[in-house]
Amino acid sequence: MELVLEETTVTIKVLSVGSKRMSKAIYSQLPRHSPLSSHNCTVQGQLWGIVVDPKCCHRMHADGREHWHVVYEQDGELAVWWLRQGAENAPYNLIAGGPYEPQSRIDREFLDACALETHRGSTDFFQGRLFDLIRDDQIAATIEDTKVYLSCSAAVLRLHTARKEHHAAAQRAASAPRMPAHIKVPNFAAEAAATAEKELGAAEEALEQLCDQSAQDLYADVVADVRRIRQARENYAVVLEKVEQLPQLFLGA
Repeated sequence: MELVLEETTVTIKVLSVGSKRMSKAIYSQLPRHSPLSSHNCTVQGQLWGIVVDPKCCHRMHADGREHWHVVYEQDGELAVWWLRQGAENAPYNLIAGGPYEPQSRIDREFLDACALETHRGSTDFFQGRLFDLIRDDQIAATIEDTKVYLSCSAAVLRLHTARKEHHAAAQRAASAPRMPAHIKVPNFAAEAAATAEKELGAAEEALEQLCDQSAQDLYADVVADVRRIRQARENYAVVLEKVEQLPQLFLGA
């Protein structure tokens, strides 16, 4: 086998401030935050390159937590963005194909209206089984081919509890032995049923005060939000590809 030595050119990019190489001390003082839009994950600013911090990067790489320190400029100011390498390590709501948990009030407002309408007999959503689907204060649904965990408000959970207690109290009252009219004893089962019915009405009224739109109208907002997060996931994947192509920047002492 014949060995051949070939010459090549290596370009070293240095992060400078004015005419001087940026020192590690100055770099450490740069603000740390993301350049991504919270709405759709588009980059707000200019990505310059990646800085390797041996104390941080080498240790976390050994622990399987590979990441980048991306230097970028936004509105004339430099900042550093720390992010994990690999699409599978994206923030929870940005993992492609993963579940989505809305961070706004969109899901709660929809479930408020939906729970109230379901309680009153509607079957437009969840086949009228909304209350049966509540798990850990959430309802799992598939919207736009995305699994979405919708969070219940305190008012929905109150109505959920009131419905269960009212049903149980009504059953106990119905199965309680009936005493002859001349025997005067407290009917605790009937009293409990009346108390449960009163709480059910109060819970319904409290929820009604929160609802000023129909579930059907609010569902359109939920769908729009899910479409937004799907676009944000696509944008995040594109940004990761861009970051992978960024040059490494070298600091001064």
